[in-house]
Amino acid sequence: MKTCSPAFTLVELLVVIAILGMLTSMMSPGIQRVRSQAESTVCVSNLKNIGTAIWLWIPDNGNQYPRIENDPTHPIYEPNDGAKTLYETLKNYGITTNVLACPGDLKSQAKYYAKYNNSYECPPWAGDEAVASGQILIYRPGGTFQISASRVTLAWDYENVHDGGYNRLKADNTVEHKSLKTSYK
Repeated sequence: MKTCSPAFTLVELLVVIAILGMLTSMMSPGIQRVRSQAESTVCVSNLKNIGTAIWLWIPDNGNQYPRIENDPTHPIYEPNDGAKTLYETLKNYGITTNVLACPGDLKSQAKYYAKYNNSYECPPWAGDEAVASGQILIYRPGGTFQISASRVTLAWDYENVHDGGYNRLKADNTVEHKSLKTSYK
């Protein structure tokens, strides 16, 4: 007479391991998508904090947008213009080095944070412009023109690190994701 053993047989154990392996492989893309979305959300939060700090900086500095020097080793401003890095400009307004680190950049191959202690780039076109009118004067070789603050970008990711796109901070303190993936409808 055979006795029943409460233990698993080797075949049953291998079947359970195979099923777990298949479930893990099916869930992996979903988990990666959630992780990527979480990184993008942290980046949006960082940019909102930078935007808030800029808006706190503006009234203390003559109601003008700050001049931000992205790479002090290759300056775009003259030495007497008073341009500083993003951290140097906004550190007294609550910006820390953690806020300047985009999780997507920290994982990417470019790693701008490692080079510049900052994952975000600030274009020079709003620097030193008056804030009062809600319009920003844009200079170009043929003359100047004004555009709405909601159309001007104050900062963005150095690299397209969020699912083929990047996040950008507008002068009206909104943040949007700009996808560079083509979509045909």
